[in-house]
Amino acid sequence: MTLIQKLVLSGFKSFARKTEIDFSQGFNVVLGPNGSGKSNIIDAVCFVLGRISSKGMRADKAAHLIYNGGKSREPAKKAEVSIFFDNSKGIFPTHEQTVKLTRTVKESGQSSYRINDKRVTRQQLVDMLASAKIDPNGYNIILQGDIVRFVEMTSIERRQVIEEIAGISVYEDKKRKALAELDKVGEKLREAAILLVERNTHLKELKKDRDQALKYRGISDNIKRCKATYLHMQIKRKESQKKEVDSSVKEMEGEIRAYKAEIERLSKKVEAGKKELARITAEIEQKGEKEQVKLHKEIETLKVGLATSESRLSTCDAELAKIKQRREQLKADFSDIENRLSELEKQRQDLMAQQKRRLNEQEGVERAIEGIKKKSGAEDLSSIESEVNDIEISLEEKQGDIQNLREEQQSLLRQKDKLEFQIEQIDQSVTKLSEIEKANKGELDKLKERKAEFKKTVLELNKALSQDSELAVRIANSKKQLASAREELAKLQARAVGIREKAAGDLAVKAVLEHKTFLRGIYGTVSELGGVKSKYALALEIAAGARIKSIVVSTDDVAARCIDLLKKRRIGTASFLPLNKLRPHDVKPEVKRLAKASGVVGLARELVSFEQRFSKVFSYVFGDTLVVDNIDVARRIGIGKARMVTLEGDMMELSGAMHGGYRNPKRAGMGFMEEETTQTLVEYEGKVSELEGLISSSEKTRAELEDEINRLRKAKADLEGEIIKMERSLHLDTTDLDVSKKQKSLLKEDVKKVDADLKIVYSKINSHNRGLTELKTRREKLRTRISELRNPAVIAELNAFEQKRHELTDALLRIENEIKAIRLQSDDMLAAEKGKIEKILKQMDKEELDFTAEKAQLKKSLKEGASKLVEMEKNAVEFYTKYRALFKKRDDVALEMQKHEERIVRKEEQSLALEQRINNLALRNAEISSEFAAMQKEAEQYSGVKLLQGKDEEELRKELAKHEGFLSQIGSVNLKALEVYEEVEKQYNELMEKKNKLEAEKLDVHEMIDKIEGKKKELFMNTFNVIAENFRTIFRSLTSKGDAYLLVENNEQPFEGGVRILVKLKGSKFLDIRSLSGGEKTLTALALIFSIQEHEPASFYVFDEVDAALDKSNSEKLAVLIKKYASNAQYVVISHNDAIVSEADTLFGISMNEHSVSNVVSLKL
Repeated sequence: MTLIQKLVLSGFKSFARKTEIDFSQGFNVVLGPNGSGKSNIIDAVCFVLGRISSKGMRADKAAHLIYNGGKSREPAKKAEVSIFFDNSKGIFPTHEQTVKLTRTVKESGQSSYRINDKRVTRQQLVDMLASAKIDPNGYNIILQGDIVRFVEMTSIERRQVIEEIAGISVYEDKKRKALAELDKVGEKLREAAILLVERNTHLKELKKDRDQALKYRGISDNIKRCKATYLHMQIKRKESQKKEVDSSVKEMEGEIRAYKAEIERLSKKVEAGKKELARITAEIEQKGEKEQVKLHKEIETLKVGLATSESRLSTCDAELAKIKQRREQLKADFSDIENRLSELEKQRQDLMAQQKRRLNEQEGVERAIEGIKKKSGAEDLSSIESEVNDIEISLEEKQGDIQNLREEQQSLLRQKDKLEFQIEQIDQSVTKLSEIEKANKGELDKLKERKAEFKKTVLELNKALSQDSELAVRIANSKKQLASAREELAKLQARAVGIREKAAGDLAVKAVLEHKTFLRGIYGTVSELGGVKSKYALALEIAAGARIKSIVVSTDDVAARCIDLLKKRRIGTASFLPLNKLRPHDVKPEVKRLAKASGVVGLARELVSFEQRFSKVFSYVFGDTLVVDNIDVARRIGIGKARMVTLEGDMMELSGAMHGGYRNPKRAGMGFMEEETTQTLVEYEGKVSELEGLISSSEKTRAELEDEINRLRKAKADLEGEIIKMERSLHLDTTDLDVSKKQKSLLKEDVKKVDADLKIVYSKINSHNRGLTELKTRREKLRTRISELRNPAVIAELNAFEQKRHELTDALLRIENEIKAIRLQSDDMLAAEKGKIEKILKQMDKEELDFTAEKAQLKKSLKEGASKLVEMEKNAVEFYTKYRALFKKRDDVALEMQKHEERIVRKEEQSLALEQRINNLALRNAEISSEFAAMQKEAEQYSGVKLLQGKDEEELRKELAKHEGFLSQIGSVNLKALEVYEEVEKQYNELMEKKNKLEAEKLDVHEMIDKIEGKKKELFMNTFNVIAENFRTIFRSLTSKGDAYLLVENNEQPFEGGVRILVKLKGSKFLDIRSLSGGEKTLTALALIFSIQEHEPASFYVFDEVDAALDKSNSEKLAVLIKKYASNAQYVVISHNDAIVSEADTLFGISMNEHSVSNVVSLKL
């Protein structure tokens, strides 16, 4: 039990000055005249103990508790009350001997609380009082006129008072916790039941899967034994095969050595024959063979020249015939154009005459309209109507502008209200924050640190999320680019493969190229060895012709071997170009001159890139071939003057023959490897590799970033939870810490700016309204004028002329368009075509002269060449007759050498065949070794598997097929079911055990609740019986002739009913409590209060004029009773009654001066 040591008031109601009231331990009485401020002391006690309702303290709102200054003095800034409790017995949870509670209220109505001058919340103050069993709304504090509340309260409220005194709340807390625990147990049981049903169903399903899996495992084990045994047999067979291959290779190597010895012997004979052949050739050359060779070359050259000239002569004749035919056609077209131009000119003249007539009519109509308008004033009417229309448009614009301005005005007003509301919120938050900061500075600083850390984490998270988004976009774009690059790469690879396939499409060529690794000296096809630009690919492919598939070899010896190979295999034929036999082909001077002509791309050989050692190859393949733009260029140069090919693949031979037409663009240019394709292929391969690397690194970075984002999200969530927890403990809103004076200043600046904008908008609205009024006035005046000017007859006549003018305007426009069309057709189209024909005719005249001159020259050269050829052929016959013996001997030696060389080739082919077989055996050996290694690798997985005995391969295959058939019949099997079944079964058993425990816990909780209910009832009834007995005794002591009882409404279940008061004053009839007089009710209430004190005294009692309704006799009895109980509790009583005053230990006299300020004088008796 504790005592009130003193009460200190400052600015509270009538106690303007700081007033200190020291209460004694026993019976304290406060007395004074009405209106002196006695009850303000009781109000101060209620105020400082934390009562919320200001009306209970006789004030409309909390701000009215502050001293108002009376009639002439300044009102107080705040009201403050402090109460001091004795804590010498350690009732309060603090080590200090005295506990000081303080409450302050400001003019704004906001209260603040302190315990021992330390800032706290109201809840903390109420919790401190509760620890000493002090309730601000308890039965021990009776305000003025509130005494009868105890008797007029409901029976349930009366029962609740006794429950509180009995300490039932402790049991209620236990029961509440037990019920909460029961709910949790029930929820867990329901969850467990659901899970058990689920697990049981799952177990049943899994059991089928498990049985299936066990069957599957047994069959699988049998299959493993079969496979292991079968593999063991296969490995043994492969070992035997490998030994056989090794033996065959040794035998063949011996045969190859014998072939090589024979080849060496024959080669020596060939060398001797070559020396003999060289000697004979030298002898023939000394006797004139060189001149003969030269003569043969000249004859061949002359024949080619004569053939070319004849071809060119035919071409000239054909071209002259074409020119003649074309000229006749062009002259006919020229005549048609002139006739058409003449007709068009005639049409134009007719239209111009019509135009002139219509213009004259239009001028007459215009004059008539002008006359009517002048005569009737209609001209003014038109201008007035135009002005009215302009005004209407201006009015609509003005009204639209005003509407927009009013919308802007409303928007600004809403913005201003929002800003003012934000300023008000900031003021409240700043006030609240400053109060909390004084009481909890350390915790507030910690909260600010957490908020700063939270903000930093959010920024880092946003940055990481932004980087993640950028990486996602980059990866998506890179993947898109990669897909596109891979698609393009596939196209390029397909084209490259297509080119190679076409180049080596011939079976014979393929067969030779396959021996490239075994037979040295094979370089590849012409198409493989040359690279060209894509725009020249088709032309060069056509120029090369069949030679593009020729195979380039090092020597004629290699070529011969390859030819013999094709014969033996009967695959087909191929062309070979031995580098040691090819002779360089020099370009003719005439062709070099033509290569510089306009429209000529260049020599075909110069448009191919190749290694220098293959220059003779491409010289042979292309010779003097020129690449030109088109056929027109070839014709201009002269068909037959040189071999030419166009970029579109049309071919002009030296003989004058021409080949060409449509070519499939998809298959065209698929001969030579295109340089652009090769280069682009390399570029795209690099690009694909680069993009794959970029995607890999980006995905790795993104994965690391994902970990960082998860970490930051967790940190953010932890900080957010901690901040919310701290804010709730400090009774702060989330935004309270973010407010600042600077923010308020910025908002005020925004308000000023909005006000300025509003003034501008108001000004604009007024200006527009004035303009609107002026326009409306002007419009009305003009409408009046229009009404005056309108005349129906004049308007009808004017409309007729207007219609006529409109028709004339349309007719003139149509005529003008027709004239323009004729001018366009004659000047732009027909005249241009006429000029073009004239130009072509002149060009054809020039070509005709050129072809005629060339034809005469060709006839002359053909005549001279023919006579020269006869003479040269005669000289050649004479030379051969003179040296016939030497020629025969040389041919015999050459034939013998050829036989030896053929034998060498056959031996080499036999050796090559053996080498091929050895190579095939080596491949077979490698294949066997690979299969052997693969089998051994496969056998590793069957390590430890027991092999089957007494079965051959056929039996193993049948047994394996049988088991695999069983396995396929089983279908898909969930092998995981074996592990899952055990796991689920374990979980099921654990759940069953948990359910049993929960059911046991549920029974324990029910038993606990039953015990609590039993104890609670027992404790309540014990307390009730004591208080009821005390009540009856005390009531009898206060009234000599009366009696009173406390009665429980439901004896079996007291907590389902209330507690009634039965009072009997005179006679034997109990009275209804509401029918008692004020004094009787007071006595009954006091009896109840003292009966409660008799059982469990409160620390102190505060009564405000509880004796107001009592007569002198009853007041004396009350005084004696209070005096009696004052030895066990502290009493503070406000009274006018002398009987009460006479029994007091300490008196406090209250008076009020002219400024409505109360003064206190104390007297200890």
